[in-house]
Amino acid sequence: MSQTPAPIPAPPSRFAPADTPVWTSEEAARWSHLRPASWARPLWSVLALLITVVWAIAAAPEPPCTDAVPCGADWPGMVEMGLAVGLLYWLARLPELTLVAAPVLAAVVARVELPDAEPNSLAANLCVLAALGFGWAAACERVAARGRQRDLVERAAGVRHPLPGPVAPLRRGTIPIAAGLVLVAVAAFSVVQGLAGIRDDRQHADRAVPLVARVIDRDDDSVRVRGHDGRRLTLDSLYPEDHRVGGTVTVLEDGAWRRLASEPYDAMGPQLAVLAAGLPGLSLLVTGLLARRRVAALRRGRVPVLRVLERMDEDGLIRIYAGDDTVGRRPLLAASFAAETPGGEERGTAHPADDEHESAHSVEDEDEHGHEPAHSADDDHGPAHPADNADDDHGPAHPADDEDREEERIPSGTRPREAVLFGSPCEGGELLLVTTSRDDVPAVLRTSGSVRLPSPGGRPESAPEEEAYAAADGVATTVPASLVTIGRPLRWGPSVLALAGGAALALIMIAGVAFNARTLVTDGIGLKAVFFLLCLLTWLGNAAELLNWRVTADSSGLWLAGGWKVRHVPWNRLRSARYTKDGTARIRMPDGDDWRLPGLGVPKLERRLGLEPSCVRMTREVTALRDHPELRPAEPASRRDRGFPLGPVLLVVTVVVALAWALH
Repeated sequence: MSQTPAPIPAPPSRFAPADTPVWTSEEAARWSHLRPASWARPLWSVLALLITVVWAIAAAPEPPCTDAVPCGADWPGMVEMGLAVGLLYWLARLPELTLVAAPVLAAVVARVELPDAEPNSLAANLCVLAALGFGWAAACERVAARGRQRDLVERAAGVRHPLPGPVAPLRRGTIPIAAGLVLVAVAAFSVVQGLAGIRDDRQHADRAVPLVARVIDRDDDSVRVRGHDGRRLTLDSLYPEDHRVGGTVTVLEDGAWRRLASEPYDAMGPQLAVLAAGLPGLSLLVTGLLARRRVAALRRGRVPVLRVLERMDEDGLIRIYAGDDTVGRRPLLAASFAAETPGGEERGTAHPADDEHESAHSVEDEDEHGHEPAHSADDDHGPAHPADNADDDHGPAHPADDEDREEERIPSGTRPREAVLFGSPCEGGELLLVTTSRDDVPAVLRTSGSVRLPSPGGRPESAPEEEAYAAADGVATTVPASLVTIGRPLRWGPSVLALAGGAALALIMIAGVAFNARTLVTDGIGLKAVFFLLCLLTWLGNAAELLNWRVTADSSGLWLAGGWKVRHVPWNRLRSARYTKDGTARIRMPDGDDWRLPGLGVPKLERRLGLEPSCVRMTREVTALRDHPELRPAEPASRRDRGFPLGPVLLVVTVVVALAWALH
């Protein structure tokens, strides 16, 4: 942060109170030290719960279904599974919900699993209880750390002021709350359906006539039996392996209705629907309610106010620095912000940057396990960065045309700015920020996403880790020696190794789909076969990208050909070209709708072998073209040069081969 911070212009009375103290680096360091203890990082809690739950599932006995002890709907088991899966997410993102869910799951486990448990299962479930206790303590520590940080900020500020008004109507959390209520309603309906199915099954069973039959055959989902009257019946079975061929079973018949006496209706379908809808619904509902409550608390009265410095990073997040940290040594927190206007509208960007070619904050490496999750309890429907509201609920604030709004959203520089922070910053908090726009007029911004804290010794995490040689947004780059401009469009595509890998993957996928299609024809439709077939088809896109990805630069911008479609990115909408740590090439646009080529390489192995894949060269040269308009091609690319998606072609070939093989 080498530029002089842009000041907030006078008069300050309305937007920046004159007696607002500066948040000094010393005070900010004390605030940072009050972060949650290292043992309370969500990663440890999630790993502990995941390992112990897997152990408990593996150690749980599976008694066979018998007439004396029939199977059936396992509602306590559904509650256990739902809470365990939910806690894997809530431990990381919603510590408030963890404080309630962890004790509930512990009580269910203690009541259902511990009595009469075998030694191995008993040990596993005791470890589950220990993991739940550890996760609950970690959630308590995270919530307590927020309180400690809020108290310290209030003491550092010393003074309180009302928010600069008028403020927009309170809409924070509306979409998550509405979506959560819909999903919770679906889950409740699924519970009703499951209970109705159980009641209907019991009514039939009460009227049914028992028939003793001998098992003569079985397959993956049914058994065939022969009754004493010579009739042969095929009965659906969830556990056909429990019924040996030659053994006897009891069949219940009520007219056309019949089933095995040992396998009542178990409501597995409705229970899966409950989990699929209830878990995300509960998460969205709690997220929205927490966000709405915190925004309402911020607006109710006077709040702490501090002078800070702020700067937008390459991901559209605004990073907050201490007021005297003019060189940007350490960002304190990061969050996405949207403009707060009297009419409740949001501008397209928090603040466009000052100069089209000013430098942006480069990406630094950080320990992938040493930070809090990318989102916390207050994740909302706000844009990933302030530029992401082109399709927001409230519509654009200005009647300008789409092209003008696109230009306004582009963060073309990263000059640091003086700002006034309203509220108590902490993980998951709600803040208001008074800063300046491109025209050096005051701009009031509100958090539209969660507040994120830096990892110990790091920065507030936002984007995935990048390699040191990845091109950061707005950084003035040198022209690579490999970039030769001749006026005609430039093209980049797969290397020989990528072509070989793509061809091998495509052949494997086509062969796998054909084999499974033949299995479906001969053995019937099975859940495992269908699932495996869908998995194979999803890999066709990866094979198509390896075989035929193309990036073409012409006078108008970039043409990006992936596995399924070709996209066009004008030069004025290009933010960055990167090659990430996981071997993914990524082209970033201001609206957050990135274009990715996943799995194109293994960076560590490539560096050791001294290789430079074509996608790495592409990101460097595209970045140079972004920063040096004079080097861009002068001619437009023809339709043929733009590339074409190979995914649909591979899909047609796969279907034809599969049908030919299956019907042969």
